Order: sequence, then C-alpha cells, then structure tokens
Amino acid sequence: VSNKVEANQLPFPLNIRLSMWGWNLLNFSETAFTPDPSKSAEWNRGAYIVQGPGHCGTCHTPKSFLGADKDSVFLQGASLQGWFAPDITNNAQSGLGKWSEDDLIQYLKTGVNAHSIASGPMAEAVENSTSKMTDADLKAVAVYLKSLGSDTGASQPAKPDQARMVTGEAIYRDNCSACHGGDGAGAGALFPSLAGNALVAQGSSETLSRLVLAGSQAVHTTHAPTSPAMPSLAWRLKDREIADVLTYIRNSWGNAAPVVSADDVASVRKELMQ
Repeated sequence: VSNKVEANQLPFPLNIRLSMWGWNLLNFSETAFTPDPSKSAEWNRGAYIVQGPGHCGTCHTPKSFLGADKDSVFLQGASLQGWFAPDITNNAQSGLGKWSEDDLIQYLKTGVNAHSIASGPMAEAVENSTSKMTDADLKAVAVYLKSLGSDTGASQPAKPDQARMVTGEAIYRDNCSACHGGDGAGAGALFPSLAGNALVAQGSSETLSRLVLAGSQAVHTTHAPTSPAMPSLAWRLKDREIADVLTYIRNSWGNAAPVVSADDVASVRKELMQ
C-alpha cells in the first residue's frame, strides 16, 4: 500500500519560531485563573473548565487575522475546519437560551438531548472529553455557560423570497420530512428537532450545508450508544436546491435566520471535494 506521509510544514513567516515571541507579546498573558469573588464556587469552577482545560473558545470564539481569540465576542460562534461552531452563550435565538442546565448537562454527558445531537468535531469533544467528566463538573460548566449573555442574532433578517420558500418546502417534504417531521419537530434522540434549533438560527449556514452535502454520524457514548446517521444528499440535490431548502428550514416553525445562497453551498461543496 502506498501511504506517503506529507511533512507538516508551515509557510514563511510562520515557520520562524521566533515570531511566536511577537505573537505572545500581543495575545498571550501568562497568568493563572483568578476566581471572581462575587460568584459562587460552582460558577468559578465552570469558568475555570471552560476557559482553561475545556478550551471551549478554541472552536466557539471568533479569531482575529493573527489567530487570537476575539474576547469581545467570547463563545459567540466561529468557523473552523469546514464547520461553524455555534454560539454557546445564553442568547435566546442563536445560543443556549432555550436550553436548561439539565439539557446542557445531558448533551455534554451523552451527546444528545431534546434540542440537538453532537456530530463532527463536537462529537469528538463529547466522546473523548465531556462524557468522561464528573457530574459536578458538568453542572459547573452548565451554570457558567448559562450565565453568559450576548446580543448575537438580535437583529431580524430580511424575509426570504416567497417563491424560494415554496420551492424549499417542496424539497424539504421530499428529502427531509421522513426523519425530521413535516413540522420540523424531529424524533427525539434519533433525529433532532429543526424547529427552534439554535444551530439552524446561526448567522452562518456552513454547518447546515455541510450536513446536507456530506451527511453525518452522531456521537457514540456509554449513556447513548445509538448513533444515528444522516445520509449525504450531495448526489441528489443541486447547490440551488440545497440553498432553497436551508432557507426554508431557517425561516419556518418560528426560526428566523439569513437566507442561504447557492454560492454559499457551492463553496462548502468545493471544500469537501478537495
């Protein structure tokens, strides 16, 4: 079997290790975690886990052009490795505002709850990390995340073209409703609800486009061993059709999110083909 391993190389000037000195000077502070005396011990424990060993911001916090976290939009969602890690603040529309602390604990422990099923990079995080945490630590994380507020997605997007909504509904009924239901309610732990789903309401449609194009396998954990899968529809649907059905989903059953263009889907398809 031919298995040529490409060396991990960085382009200039990133291959100069000394440049990290300048990056650290601008973006890194070598200080220990400092508890907030105005908060409970449980809240501080959650803050320590999220900000430190849990490194949630690595995926969920947007980055500057130098790759540093943008602290002003901490945990409000970011694009990474072909996925969009969603807003995990307590924002009511695009974040965890509709989740209870118990919902969040269940998701981190099992990879599934009434709102979502972990897949992609988050499936790895649940399977290899959060599912192995103690219940006390998961509760602390939930308490901390539920205390974070943001105004992400507060503005109302423009209403999509009615013709696109009609087309999108027809595509949805033919390709999606068998699992996710005609009303977008899903089927419990097997197929997530699309109605009121925070992932559906993100400003970016990158993850949704990827799920339709490439499909996905849900996480497998001790407490939720069944790992349902979504098949790839890249062979069946054109970019415009995927854009229309996603626009329909993102603006039905109480959802409100920006429309999706065929170019948005095409860019994800191109990346998957590389």
